[in-house]
Amino acid sequence: MPHLPRRVLAFSLIILGIAGPPAWAQFTALSTINVTGSGNVATETDYVPNVCNCENGAASFEALKAQAVAARTFAYYKMDLQGFINDGTSDQVYSCAGSAGSLQQAAAAATEGEILYVFDNIGATQGDVLIASFYVAGAIPTGPFNPANPGVIVDPGDNDPTNTERFVTYTYADGLVDGFNTGTSLGFNGTVSNPNWPNRGAKSQNGADYLSDNSTSYLDILKYYYGADIQLRTATTTGTGIAFGTKTLVDFDDYGDRSGTTFSGHEGTFGWAPTFSGSTSANVGGSTAVRSNVESHSGGHSQLLDITYDEESGTDFFVRHISGAQYSDFGGSTNVASRIANLQFESIGSVGFWLKTDDPDMQVSIAIDDPTTADRGSKRSVIADNLWHKYEWFLDEDSDWESWIAGGNGQIDGENVSIDSIQFFGSSDAQIFLDDVFWNPQAVFVPPTPGDFDADGDVGGDDLAQWQGDYGVNGNSDADDDDDSDGMDFLIWQQNYALTSSTAASNAVPEPSSLAMILLAGTTLLSRKRLID
Repeated sequence: MPHLPRRVLAFSLIILGIAGPPAWAQFTALSTINVTGSGNVATETDYVPNVCNCENGAASFEALKAQAVAARTFAYYKMDLQGFINDGTSDQVYSCAGSAGSLQQAAAAATEGEILYVFDNIGATQGDVLIASFYVAGAIPTGPFNPANPGVIVDPGDNDPTNTERFVTYTYADGLVDGFNTGTSLGFNGTVSNPNWPNRGAKSQNGADYLSDNSTSYLDILKYYYGADIQLRTATTTGTGIAFGTKTLVDFDDYGDRSGTTFSGHEGTFGWAPTFSGSTSANVGGSTAVRSNVESHSGGHSQLLDITYDEESGTDFFVRHISGAQYSDFGGSTNVASRIANLQFESIGSVGFWLKTDDPDMQVSIAIDDPTTADRGSKRSVIADNLWHKYEWFLDEDSDWESWIAGGNGQIDGENVSIDSIQFFGSSDAQIFLDDVFWNPQAVFVPPTPGDFDADGDVGGDDLAQWQGDYGVNGNSDADDDDDSDGMDFLIWQQNYALTSSTAASNAVPEPSSLAMILLAGTTLLSRKRLID
């Protein structure tokens, strides 16, 4: 919805070639920002949310997230360049009337540690370069908007109250990448053969709000203004004492602005059909993935994957549900399922998502770009009880990973990684709800207790109930790694149940007589199995 951001004047010129700290230092996480007149200010809980408030506080949530990334990136740039940043329109405004509200705080938290960079691919000094993420108020777009082909969203007659539209760049619409992106006149303009790499253009705050109001993700907003080849990563926390919190990468939910207006959400980086990847098997043609308000793990929406299986194919299906921003296409490729099209995060903690289905006999995995090879998580059996379950893989636990394609080594060893895809395996029609794709950098791997079939951290009556449903049907209650649910798995459950507290699940544990009958059945089946073997 139209509003007037405070930004009127632009940043000072940024000139290529200024000497500074080592290249790696520009990406090191900063706990504080040195602000003129205020001293050292907490980066994530004070500086970034207050810049969001002062610069574009009335914007809807995805525009606020884009603002948070741009503000953080420019602060990192100035800290790396000179050790401080000015409070005002010469750099960016931190102090203004009022303070950051819950929405601005949430935008900073949702993008915690995220900064923009570009890869310098020219000459002898090739490498990653932190950008100077310029932004101005810009004109107020009036539409219409086509997300599949956005073009230049501002028309000549649109209101430009601050006379700053002349600085805005439409880098994605103009197809400018690499050295061909000479940036905005707010900074020193490079040439094709000698680019000023930090200057990748200028974002319009009014334009960003317009895109956000039209269900565009913050990553696509940033790429729309700074270029399809711009990359997003989390700052490096190793050795800093800084620990980022759990980051929800995609949640499919609606969002709002501070006036209380609600805007339709989007599918984030999972806006591609399950059949888009050429790796997806031909026997699931016609399968779809759409936002749904029927089920949700949190918020009000999830994504429904409707897998339509051709039974006559006679082979199992494979779905590679790829991840990638919409506006990452250049060089003749969509560049989805790559680092360029996704948030790159540190290879610490865990990554995963939540699923809900009642369709049995499926497995699921997550594939990671690591960074130039592809490894994927060991396959997990999908629990078909029509309840939400978390599927999680630990990035530093080798047993959680396997080599997927040529070059993979079955472990995650890159400093920064990104999601390639979520992968499903099965042999029948299926409807699966997907929600809350996450990265938890503080997660610590704890070896599971045998018999904890529902992976909730204890061995109790719920696990027994799951075993009863899985017995002889699938391998979802497999405690001895033989890919089935049988009497031996029950015996392992019983042994570990006796060693753990039963208070949390006491109501679900059967009476001793029932336990004896189940144990007898399991023992009898084990005996039969031995005779058959």
